[in-house]
Amino acid sequence: MPAPTDAIADWPGWRLMHAVAARFVDWAAYTEGSSRSSALVRIGLAMLFWSRWAGELLLYRDQSPVGLFLAVNFFVATALLFVGYHSRIAAVWAGLVGLAMYYYFGHQLGREPWTHHHIYLLAVAALLIALTPCGRSYSLDRYLAVMRAGRTGVAPPVERGNLWGLRLIVVQLSVLYFFSAFDKSNYAFLSGARIEQIFLWYYAGSDYPAIPGLAWLATIVSFAVVALEYCLAFGLPFRRTRRYLVVPGLAFHAIIYLTLPVYTFSATMALLYLAYFDADAVDKIIARLQGNGLAGTARGMS
Repeated sequence: MPAPTDAIADWPGWRLMHAVAARFVDWAAYTEGSSRSSALVRIGLAMLFWSRWAGELLLYRDQSPVGLFLAVNFFVATALLFVGYHSRIAAVWAGLVGLAMYYYFGHQLGREPWTHHHIYLLAVAALLIALTPCGRSYSLDRYLAVMRAGRTGVAPPVERGNLWGLRLIVVQLSVLYFFSAFDKSNYAFLSGARIEQIFLWYYAGSDYPAIPGLAWLATIVSFAVVALEYCLAFGLPFRRTRRYLVVPGLAFHAIIYLTLPVYTFSATMALLYLAYFDADAVDKIIARLQGNGLAGTARGMS
């Protein structure tokens, strides 16, 4: 009789699961592609860091040693991230600064605006973009590499690399959407009470407005929000469903931005949507917009 392990190995379901797992690992950890989408995310994150914190961290705001130390680290790290000099180190540096602001200055020292989830998302996104070839395109690193190649008479390095950092961003966004929907999957939210409370707080004041059907509308919106977030969590990572979800997802974040004080959260989410798309497909679109018939990275050119 065959050994139990041989029987399991010969089971068709086991072979199928093994093939699916192998394909997932290959997609997650070993996929290589254009570095241009990673570079765009790198630049966008630096701008979002500035949009959220630059005004609060100007040197005259907090002249204590700790305040000045934080401000100097913030501006140096984000400036290097933006121009792309030692890009991956700069991304780690900026991400660690963001985490310090979230955990130490926010939660430990009590700066409440720095304890929100959009702060954490920015910091983690910077750390994850460090796991991509984010400095091989649109960067000072790229410029210096091309100059060195020209001096030595060799071809410039191709704008490609391992994309597992983008895969981790996809996982982070799916986890965010899932738990956001899960936290709302209760009577308090699905009944519309929470939506009504938000509406009263920001728009109507303490008196309940005489708007016909407001309670029903709040309930419908509540169910729609939860359903959409579950769909975004499980549908955006896959090409077949992504085409139907990108526009609703971006519209959802635009509505949140226009109606509620979410700071940079909506812009961060919109930027990180780049991680969902095939990097080489993004490269081809960029090349087409630049008037090139072929993607530059495919030809090994800048």
